[in-house]
Amino acid sequence: MNEFRDGEFQMKRIFAALGAALLITPAAHSAPPASLGDLAWLQGSWEGEGIGGAPALEAYAPAAGGQMVGHFRQMKADGSVMFYELITIVEEGGSLAYRLKHFNPDLTGWEEKDKVPSFPLTARAGDRFDFSGLVYERTGKDSMTATVVIDGDEGKKETLVFRFRRKGN
Repeated sequence: MNEFRDGEFQMKRIFAALGAALLITPAAHSAPPASLGDLAWLQGSWEGEGIGGAPALEAYAPAAGGQMVGHFRQMKADGSVMFYELITIVEEGGSLAYRLKHFNPDLTGWEEKDKVPSFPLTARAGDRFDFSGLVYERTGKDSMTATVVIDGDEGKKETLVFRFRRKGN
């Protein structure tokens, strides 16, 4: 995980590559049926370990208007903010899509102003939702894991694992 310690530039490069990789979805693949009601367990605040074991926080509001809005904060080991995400999970064509934008600690955006990365739901099994390689899984009543595979150094694949527990429990 050295690329995460090398600074903001490397982080942006990795997540830009992630966005490009996740946007490539086989055209023949049909999205599994799902609704926001299937993700009701996601509502609330979650805290845990993110990149490099540093603290991470993710929170979601109840669904409204066909969307569930959330936000994510990744800290650095020194206690400063690494980056933020603004997230919406939307109902789309009888299934779901995960949309997000990244922001630096000063709220300057990573993606172009009019570009919103969108990751359609490609697989589902119970409380495990795979949004084109970004996987959310409820692992207990008050615990969940988010995983994503990215391109690391020298073209090697790297899996980032975020382990969360419901805040307040």
